[in-house]
Amino acid sequence: VVDDDPRLRDLLRRYLSEQGFNVFVAEDAKEMGKLWQREHFDLLVLDLMLPGEDGLSICRRLRGGHDNTPIIMLTAKAEEIDRIVGLEMGADDYLSKPFNPRELLARINAILRRRGTEEHPGAPSQENESIAFGPYVLNLSTRTLTR
Repeated sequence: VVDDDPRLRDLLRRYLSEQGFNVFVAEDAKEMGKLWQREHFDLLVLDLMLPGEDGLSICRRLRGGHDNTPIIMLTAKAEEIDRIVGLEMGADDYLSKPFNPRELLARINAILRRRGTEEHPGAPSQENESIAFGPYVLNLSTRTLTR
């Protein structure tokens, strides 16, 4: 999740984590770039209006580098032309703020389903054992600790 609004980042991090996703957050392109070098991502939720490099430039750069990671644009820019340009630049979906987190979850699951992933990575499965303590969840199968 790349968004400059700290409250929204935290809300999405908590909500998507509760739905079984491993969630990383960044406030801008620079922070996203650092994460991008260290981690593998199955999907990117990207704000259009960011300080510094904006979401359209990030999207264009990723697609120009032949990165096919699915991108959902999440932005306050709701005009038809903004949606069209976002999709033309390579976004897979476009959701305007304000939004219902459940709709975002449904769109994420739909994209992952179309990619041929029956079960999204990071989601609990019958094979995954998890231990919860306080705000933390330790997934023994993937060896990941989430908050």
